[in-house]
Amino acid sequence: MTIWTKLAAYASLETKHLLLRPFTSADGQAFYQIVSNPDNLAFIFPVKTSQEEAENLMVEMFMRTPLGKWAIIAKETQQLIGAISFERLNEQTRQAELGYFLHRDYWGQGLATEAVKNISFLALYQLGLTDISIIAHLENRASQRVAEKAGFVLLRQYKGSDRYSHKMRTYRHYHLTKTILQEVEREIHDHY
Repeated sequence: MTIWTKLAAYASLETKHLLLRPFTSADGQAFYQIVSNPDNLAFIFPVKTSQEEAENLMVEMFMRTPLGKWAIIAKETQQLIGAISFERLNEQTRQAELGYFLHRDYWGQGLATEAVKNISFLALYQLGLTDISIIAHLENRASQRVAEKAGFVLLRQYKGSDRYSHKMRTYRHYHLTKTILQEVEREIHDHY
């Protein structure tokens, strides 16, 4: 069974506070509200200034090839509040990079961390991946905190060209493996 076949079985997931499911055309307006606000996307991609531009992006990024890409829905409100996806999934090396964004109104509630933890567990324990990465801009402390709270450890810091602005930026590369997760679980168990 391939990683893609396994991913198809997990097209929709439920966590404590979230539903993670494929995007639909009905998400267009809520997606536009997120991607038209620069506060929501400071480190992701350029702001979309029209509903049409936003919907085109949603279709291209999340709907055209939907496996490994989820709309983040707040259970309480049934509102689309963000997205999480495997940015680069390499079936041969069994490695992937995880990307995510969340509407600013939902920051600081642990929801991004909840989504990252659940998708990381899925990747390592159900899909058989060996290493999950999160790449965050040096200035993006919120994303770094999400990575750290989800158990990721800093692998390296490096300079690279931003894929949208093409300016040189400093990035922090976090990663997570089963071994790291097991060490964290052991530390928690030993502490209590």
